[in-house]
Amino acid sequence: MVSEAHRMSGVPAAAQSRARVMPHFTAREWLVVGAVALVVLVVTGLPYAYAYRIAPPDTRFMGVAVNIPDHYQYFSWMRESWDKVLVPNQLTPEPSAPLLFNFLWWTLGRVQVATGLDTGALYQLTRLLAGAFAMTSIYFFGSVVFADRAKRFTAFLVGVLGSGLGWVWVVEKYVSDLPGVRYPFDVFTAEPNTFYTIMGFPHFTIATGLIALIFALTLLAQRSQNLRYSWAAAAVTLLLSVQHAYDMFTIYGVIGLYGLFIWLRDRRFPLFLFKTGVIIVLVSVWPALQAFLITNADPVWKGVLEQFDNAGAWTPGPLNLPILMGLGWLLAIWALDIRTPWRERDDTHLFVLAWFLAHFVLIYLPFNFQIHLLSGWQVVIGVLATIGLYRRVLPWLARRFPQVSRTRLVWAASAALVLVVLPTNVYLLAQRFLDIRRAQQFPLEKTTSDTELSRSDNLLFLLTEEVEALNYLATRAAGDDVVFASLEIGQFVPALTGARAFLAHWAQTLDFYGKRDMVQTFFDSATDDAERRRILADYSVDYLIYSPEEAKLGAYNPADAPYLVEIFRDGSVVVYQVDADRVTSG
Repeated sequence: MVSEAHRMSGVPAAAQSRARVMPHFTAREWLVVGAVALVVLVVTGLPYAYAYRIAPPDTRFMGVAVNIPDHYQYFSWMRESWDKVLVPNQLTPEPSAPLLFNFLWWTLGRVQVATGLDTGALYQLTRLLAGAFAMTSIYFFGSVVFADRAKRFTAFLVGVLGSGLGWVWVVEKYVSDLPGVRYPFDVFTAEPNTFYTIMGFPHFTIATGLIALIFALTLLAQRSQNLRYSWAAAAVTLLLSVQHAYDMFTIYGVIGLYGLFIWLRDRRFPLFLFKTGVIIVLVSVWPALQAFLITNADPVWKGVLEQFDNAGAWTPGPLNLPILMGLGWLLAIWALDIRTPWRERDDTHLFVLAWFLAHFVLIYLPFNFQIHLLSGWQVVIGVLATIGLYRRVLPWLARRFPQVSRTRLVWAASAALVLVVLPTNVYLLAQRFLDIRRAQQFPLEKTTSDTELSRSDNLLFLLTEEVEALNYLATRAAGDDVVFASLEIGQFVPALTGARAFLAHWAQTLDFYGKRDMVQTFFDSATDDAERRRILADYSVDYLIYSPEEAKLGAYNPADAPYLVEIFRDGSVVVYQVDADRVTSG
């Protein structure tokens, strides 16, 4: 592997990559990149257009096509940010101190107040802007590495469109008639998949774009020995820290390894890069420390962090990495050059190497958020895969097809590389349409034997009656009121009403499994009424929602309870107010 810095006989490697600092762009170049970005944004928006189009009059598409629970957690933070800087956790009945600050959702909350946009529209706007930003940043980083525009474009396409080999588990599922894919995290992990994050995870998309921009500025700083790039990198890192504090492990880890590599090459301490690192850390570490401290300052936030294991979302094991990361990752490994003497490796070469190798450690750090540290890896994989294409594949093709011009070989090989890294994303896109179609039918059926459809993260549509009940509570319930409902409805309560939910989220709801069992027990007709009153009293429940989702949990009819007073009814959905005196008096 060699960088794009010009080779100059007798000139040290450290000086070679400083011959070209800021990349040069043409208007036509950005036009092509913009056209690709526009196509990606349109394609990833198709599932949402489809969902809004097929929603029957008596249902409401809830605006999110992937992972309802987590998104409505973020939307709760966004709602709380309407009039707060630090927000509490509204996804559990226990009161929590308002300690959380997330710059992204705080900003969107303020935008929502200023513009009046509904959550779905604001989410789509965020998704589009995040996607455009990330794709621009990915191309910019590739341009810092490559002077050749064909290489930049290939690295960009692989970084944006690349996905793993998870499609092999999908094929196995259908061939063997399995109920699901064998290793779902090999298929559905979003963090290292730019296309997938653009489609459904704008906060991850923004993180990818910020990581790419930070590392581009860091590399520019080292190559130019100019601290203005260091300060710019620090400012962008601060922006990342106030919304994704855990990504500081990636930023600090990669820069630290980069410094070690330069030290080994030059046989002297990399003073300038050390200054850059100090500036970045001093500017950006404070939000990360605040995020850590709140988990010790408040028992609710501490309990939330301890429950991240509930998701079972761990980085797939080393043997699964080739499937998760795909052919681009394998080509990137092939591109690693172990023969070039260390002293001949220039700044760019060493940075790309440090970024790629650091993730092998980062993604297996003993933290329950380790899988998030896959973010951004796809960017440097795109760069290394492009180097592998030019250094490994094209020479073989030139020997195999001597009659074909190099230009044609470059275009054919680049197109083939993009096509082989794309299939899993084609599946993920198609699967969105299937899931939306199933979820659209689900609220109308009221009951189902399909356990996949009964999961809370597949409730992409609500009955209009359910939405109206939540809208009613938004006008009546206070921020410290507690609303009792099934998980399927409860996950929407904080974001749509501002009240606290009894059961809402696998991590944010303390004692999640215990509370889920309590909800099941409450609606079971065999449960003693004293147990129901105990649950309501112990958690100071103020309101109860009874919809078709709660009716599926048992034959108990809340209308028979003297301590529940009906205050709203719309079709099959009823909202009750809890009479605290009658609950405690029995």
